[in-house]
Amino acid sequence: MSEEKNREDLDGKSGIVSVEKRRFPRFNVDLPMKYSEVKVRKKQGGIAHDASEGGLLVYLQEKFPIGTKLKIEVFFSHGFRLTPIKAEAEIVWADIRGPEDWGEYKYGLKFINIGKDEFSKLKGLLDNLSA
Repeated sequence: MSEEKNREDLDGKSGIVSVEKRRFPRFNVDLPMKYSEVKVRKKQGGIAHDASEGGLLVYLQEKFPIGTKLKIEVFFSHGFRLTPIKAEAEIVWADIRGPEDWGEYKYGLKFINIGKDEFSKLKGLLDNLSA
């Protein structure tokens, strides 16, 4: 018998263990955002679906290749107003959420340039979500 089988016999339980490999915990959010390619001025709207200190899961209207660098602004309520977190991020993975003609694409973004003040805003938002 394998060691795993023996453990199952001893405690009567079995299952699969999933180990989180991310450096930073992720928090579910649904926050409005604006984005554009780094060298493009025209901004588009999107949604940040989850957030961490390292990056975001977002839904955008345009198809981009992995490695594309974006200027982003993610808006959250701070008191009675919307406050943006501004950063530059890189697309590290991509997936089509629905049929391509719907124009909604799912991306994993990694922060590549975020100022100290912007990071403090992000950290504050995440701290509030974890409380």
